[in-house]
Amino acid sequence: MSDFWVQYGDDMLPVIGDFPRKGDYLPSFMLVDDQKRDAPLEGFSHTPKLILTLLSVDEDEHGGLYLLRETRRFLDRWPHLKLIVITVDSPSSLARARHEHGLPNVALLSTLRGRDFHKHYGVLITEIPLSGYTAPSILLADAGNVVHYSERLANTRDFFNFDAINALLYEGEQKALEAEREAEAVRIMEEAEREKSTARLLEKAKQVQLAREQIEPKPGEEGR
Repeated sequence: MSDFWVQYGDDMLPVIGDFPRKGDYLPSFMLVDDQKRDAPLEGFSHTPKLILTLLSVDEDEHGGLYLLRETRRFLDRWPHLKLIVITVDSPSSLARARHEHGLPNVALLSTLRGRDFHKHYGVLITEIPLSGYTAPSILLADAGNVVHYSERLANTRDFFNFDAINALLYEGEQKALEAEREAEAVRIMEEAEREKSTARLLEKAKQVQLAREQIEPKPGEEGR
């Protein structure tokens, strides 16, 4: 029984699987890229990422290239995000799409070697004419693979809520800047304390030296 449906033209198609929610960790996967190389999720660790599942790069307006182009246009504002595009297309089809459309700095992955991906990511369409396809979805995750935003399209002609994603990214950016400012303030305070400590030590050493000079006899004064 599906709790989500996607509209494709006049058809309402069930989508099954465990769709990641905010706060979840991204499920591990092993896919294949457009050069037929293994592509595990771990290969994209340590960087914030936007995972985009499409019906196919051979589709245009139905959850395909048009949606990819709009997503890339949105990401112009957030170049630090790694865009990972996942479809059921073969690696050869993905390679052709890259050749025809460019797609620089985009990871193109096929589920050819990762058929469990569909269910683990909650994007498995189960009825014809799209049975076995990946439903259009988007996942925003940080460098630790924690999900901060997730959305599945209810209609293959729709777009994602880029305003909501933008607001989250902006909020995260502001928090990061505030954390940097606080860390810099702490660093300055600690440096000032170290300088004060050094100054106090120097002053103490000076006082000790003066005391010694007052106690110890000067050369030539011994025996007087």
